[in-house]
Amino acid sequence: MPATWRHCSRCKTAIACGAPYLVCSVSTCNRKRSAMVFCSMDCWDAHVPIAGHREAHAEDRVAPATPGAEPRSAERHKDKPRTGRRRIAPVKRRDPSLPKDTLVVTKALKAYIAAAGELRTSDAVMDVLSEKLRDMCDRAIDRAKKDGRKTVLDRDFLPK
Repeated sequence: MPATWRHCSRCKTAIACGAPYLVCSVSTCNRKRSAMVFCSMDCWDAHVPIAGHREAHAEDRVAPATPGAEPRSAERHKDKPRTGRRRIAPVKRRDPSLPKDTLVVTKALKAYIAAAGELRTSDAVMDVLSEKLRDMCDRAIDRAKKDGRKTVLDRDFLPK
């Protein structure tokens, strides 16, 4: 069994020495003391909404051959080009025959925003939030099916 270099920052799966892994392109995720590494695109994808990144991508890296060593890309200088390949989370194509109804109660959301922030809300917000909810539902459906269930549970919406 190969030696473990580090563990995934999301699911805590061991990343073996010499194995490929992913890092976040955002500098705050790559600080020396809190360097975040991910074993798969799913783990990186789950990290993005929690970290609140506006624009981010995953970069492919390879773990050092010996445990505890720093990867070469961390020692890179400004005059050296980047070695990692840039990856963006895959976009699932949703079935076009599915309903496109608004999934948000407009009156309740507008009332909440008015009460919490004393602001008004554009009607276009409902379409954006509905799309986000559809994405979350698609992920929850995939998790339920992966676990062999026919019911989507609250835990399916929690990041793994």
